Amino acid sequence: MFFAGPAAAGQAARHDPGTGGAEISVGYRENPIGPSIAAEGTAAIREIATASGQDEGLTKERKAFVLNAAAVAAIATYGLIKWDYFQTSPKSTPEGWFGRTTKSGGADKLGHFWFSYAASDLLAYTYRRWGYSDSAANSLGALSVLGIGTLMELGDAYSGSFGFSYEDLVMNMAGAGTAYVLGRYPSLKRKIDLRVEFKPDSFGDLTDDVFTDYENQRYLVSLKLDGFDAFNDSYLGYLELHVGYFARGYDTFRSGGTDARRRSVYVGIGFNVSKLVQKYANFAAFDYIQLPFVSVRTSKGLD
Repeated sequence: MFFAGPAAAGQAARHDPGTGGAEISVGYRENPIGPSIAAEGTAAIREIATASGQDEGLTKERKAFVLNAAAVAAIATYGLIKWDYFQTSPKSTPEGWFGRTTKSGGADKLGHFWFSYAASDLLAYTYRRWGYSDSAANSLGALSVLGIGTLMELGDAYSGSFGFSYEDLVMNMAGAGTAYVLGRYPSLKRKIDLRVEFKPDSFGDLTDDVFTDYENQRYLVSLKLDGFDAFNDSYLGYLELHVGYFARGYDTFRSGGTDARRRSVYVGIGFNVSKLVQKYANFAAFDYIQLPFVSVRTSKGLD
């Protein structure tokens, strides 16, 4: 959960540590998470190229190829360790959508949507840093994630724990498509964040697979007042409106036992943590991650 993407259009130029302090345009946020992710990715790619005897001066196309190949290798390795990839014969598992009797009440579908959205944004940002145009970077970011997501679904087909799910594939497409649209329209991106909140019940939960720990997650859309010119320079710019969804009781449910499964939607008012952090550091992770305890909300059960 460490992705970043386009920032608000129309912001003043800033100094980017990754470019020697030169001022650059900020139609997009220039250094989203601490030291430039794009710079770190480039360094890693150069190490790979050097080790294989290639020239360090890779073209942007070769960088894109190596990055995608590395992502596929990382996901395959994680899938083998955590998700039992390639342990069974291929199978398809219809999972449904947001029904009460589905495996996770639909939270897993929003997990696919959010991950595809955030990963597309990160890759588009990286491609822009490597010299691709905004349009090409947005397209390549979405296409990369769709390709990687499809490979993950194929891996799930051979997993003892999962199975190929067309619903997951659809949500992957929707997330990547949303990132593409928001990347095309920075003025809209200024106003909207898509986030996940992770609030474990105990430290022991941190040892589990946090990516699929839907029992401790909430997914939300944030409408940021900061994105509207009327509020940008006022204290109201630190406020945002939330609409979200979560499901609980699915991890402990067993057929024939007590059924405490519930799905809920909520609305709330939150504090724009990212706006505050951006005053002191180029760190945009909070455009994608919702911190607990910085909002007030009211929820309504669907069951």
